[in-house]
Amino acid sequence: MNEEYHGLGLTNQDIKKLQKLGLNNLLDKIKKQQEDLENQKKELENALNKIRKDLAAAHDAQMSLLPKDVLGIPNVEFSARFFPSQYVSGDIYNIFRLDESHLGLYHIDVSGHGVPAALFSVSLSQMLNTNVSKQNMLKVPVSDPPYYKINPPDKVVGLLDEDRSFEKHGLYFTMIYMIVDIENKVIKFTRAGHNYPIIVRADQSVEIFKAGSIPIGWDLPRHDEVVEVKVNSGDRVFLYSDGIHEATNSERKMFTLNRLVDALKLTSNLSLDNSLDHLIFELRQFIGRDNFEDDVSIVGIAWE
Repeated sequence: MNEEYHGLGLTNQDIKKLQKLGLNNLLDKIKKQQEDLENQKKELENALNKIRKDLAAAHDAQMSLLPKDVLGIPNVEFSARFFPSQYVSGDIYNIFRLDESHLGLYHIDVSGHGVPAALFSVSLSQMLNTNVSKQNMLKVPVSDPPYYKINPPDKVVGLLDEDRSFEKHGLYFTMIYMIVDIENKVIKFTRAGHNYPIIVRADQSVEIFKAGSIPIGWDLPRHDEVVEVKVNSGDRVFLYSDGIHEATNSERKMFTLNRLVDALKLTSNLSLDNSLDHLIFELRQFIGRDNFEDDVSIVGIAWE
């Protein structure tokens, strides 16, 4: 047996023939190439494992930025579902207190997928903070009590657009920014190229709001407007990414907005959490698999 040259893909008979011809140097060369390939394979596997670990850590970091609940707000329920198509996502959302009487809520979908879109979405979340300063987009200082002013949704969208993200980074994004008046049960929002907000009323009637302007970052003239809607006990508002209604099955048929609305409407008697769980179940049943080709996210708020 020629154990020295075992694993080269040659039979013992072939090895003996080469040795009789004095071609041991050829066998040694083949062996060295094989060893080099094995070492390169191990190095590549180690590098891939490190990348996977880094991406998994990035996934956990991005998930940690997402809100789980709205604490200390009586009679207002919040729930969300978030499934990146890769480790990280260009979708991002947040809900937060602007002051004692108002909540801020946004849902953003950055163009593209993966790490570049995710990094940009995280930078947007950092820009949209509630600190009071002249540079802040959400709240700015004023001279009279309470010494701050909450910028309306169209103003926030306009300020974000001034950053010219497409020119700087080759990225643009769609967005809905909403302000919730907790005491008066009124929502005000601006839609910048984003999917239509859905309201499922307590009586199961549905309202879909199509008013809006173009995505943010294109450096084109904007014509944003603020939509104001009264909500009541039992009403629910949903913001979502196009990874839901544009998801396709094996026959390349889309889930569609109608199916999304029907799923939310038919489960309006369930808790908000259970309603979103049912929607994701229906979506997976429709496409025939658990994973999604596009980022999937949806947020909902409900008034008890």
